[in-house]
Amino acid sequence: MVAKRQLSAMDKRISGQRALEAFYCACAAGGIAAFGLAFTDPFVVTLAGYTCAFALFALSINIILGGVGEVPLGQCLFFGIGSYGAAIGIGKLGLSFEVAVVAALVFAAVCAAIIGVITLRLTGAYFSIVSWGLTGVAMVAAANLDHITGGPLGLFGFPPITVGPLQLGNPQAYFFVTAAILLVSILFLVAVRRSPFGAAMDSVRQNPHLARAVGVDVARIRQKAFMLSAPFAALAGALSVPYTQIVTPDVFNVANTVDGLLMVLLGGARLVIGPVIGAAMFTLVPQIMNLDPNVKILAFSSMIILIMMLAPGGLHQIGVTLRDRLARKKDADYTR
Repeated sequence: MVAKRQLSAMDKRISGQRALEAFYCACAAGGIAAFGLAFTDPFVVTLAGYTCAFALFALSINIILGGVGEVPLGQCLFFGIGSYGAAIGIGKLGLSFEVAVVAALVFAAVCAAIIGVITLRLTGAYFSIVSWGLTGVAMVAAANLDHITGGPLGLFGFPPITVGPLQLGNPQAYFFVTAAILLVSILFLVAVRRSPFGAAMDSVRQNPHLARAVGVDVARIRQKAFMLSAPFAALAGALSVPYTQIVTPDVFNVANTVDGLLMVLLGGARLVIGPVIGAAMFTLVPQIMNLDPNVKILAFSSMIILIMMLAPGGLHQIGVTLRDRLARKKDADYTR
């Protein structure tokens, strides 16, 4: 009888959680539609679309950082693969944008499988440094393969980029496409975190030695996480092409990874939507407040230092702490 009651309570909790998540999804979809229709400034709407694209890159970093506890300084390698893959596909091979993006994602996953075998034997700073070194190799290669990548000047002058009937040169269409892809990606990553694979990643992040002792194949989990993160980074790079309209070797610059890491740390690595919150703050807030680039660097650097000192979990940890304190205060007031 007790077991049945526990199962019934668990089922109610799960159904309630699913209903709440469906409500959140509906609110997100409504917010996307409202933003895209309410704002008419092409710059703001296009920037919001690029923010959604770069949030995908931050999510890809968080798969490794929040998933298995490694700092992937070389994640911009896959971002660049996505950018160049889309640019070469539509600009030189005459492929549709959708086909070019799919090809770039597959190539990024294959590269991640090969690179992972080499780099994932290392951990900590060694993994970060080696992955960073690979981005330098990619940047030099992109700068010298003129007949493929356009050399230092890069690739530009693309034909109109479309996704189905939507012209991505239109700010609203670009925003709706990137926001919809971001929303679907978040739902997918939430499902991954709740799966047995997500639980295995969490155990590897917390204590790889203990995880190995209880039968988790740590090397395999790390490899799978690395291969999962690569297509998301490549997708972010491909979706940035309609915004930038040019792809140069600078897409392999580690500064892009640093920006993504700041977004993850700002929003919180333990929350799937944390990097999205960080991306919105990192890109939209300075534009809305019209901050000078130097002031932006100073402000966000100071914010990151304070967060790492006081709340390593990012804004998510701050929000949870405030919620718990308010709940305790209400309980105390009620008992009086």
